[in-house]
Amino acid sequence: MLRKLATVMTILAVSTAVLVSCGSSPKADPEAPVVKPVIGKEGFPMPEWVNKPPKKAETYYAVGYSNKSTKQLSITFAEQDARDQISRWVGTNVQNALTSYVSESGEGANIQVLSFAESISKQVSDQTVVGVERDDLWVDQDGGVYVLCSFPKENVGKSFEDITGNFVRNEAAAFAEFKAKEALSFLEKETAKE
Repeated sequence: MLRKLATVMTILAVSTAVLVSCGSSPKADPEAPVVKPVIGKEGFPMPEWVNKPPKKAETYYAVGYSNKSTKQLSITFAEQDARDQISRWVGTNVQNALTSYVSESGEGANIQVLSFAESISKQVSDQTVVGVERDDLWVDQDGGVYVLCSFPKENVGKSFEDITGNFVRNEAAAFAEFKAKEALSFLEKETAKE
């Protein structure tokens, strides 16, 4: 009898363990869509920044895109697209002119009023965006290039000289430039003889 009770208790313990282990595993929702990552031409999955650029308090990010005949040309144009977006973000100079004219003439009950108003607005984005860096690059299946570029917000309104400092030309650079001009002059003379 004791043996039967031990056997029944063992069966109950094993059954409970099986039920608990089956009950604790999450069940997959058969109606949930399966999201497959988009794989680019070079075998890399599409990064999140392609559709959602990062946001930071001290840096502005822009995503540029281009699809040209070669990868390098696409990179160049995608970077240009990102710099253009940054330039528009940096600032737009708005010039506005308002002209208002009112003339009243006549007498008594026969008064006529001529009113004229004109508003002209011109928006120009003329900013130097020095310090734009390409942070990442991704190529889609069609060969289109996405670039993630960043621009430090502290550089807004600074010129190239402010950021890079004053360039001081040293003797070695001057000598190298002199030798390059000398070699070019020699090449031109030699090719002119033929």
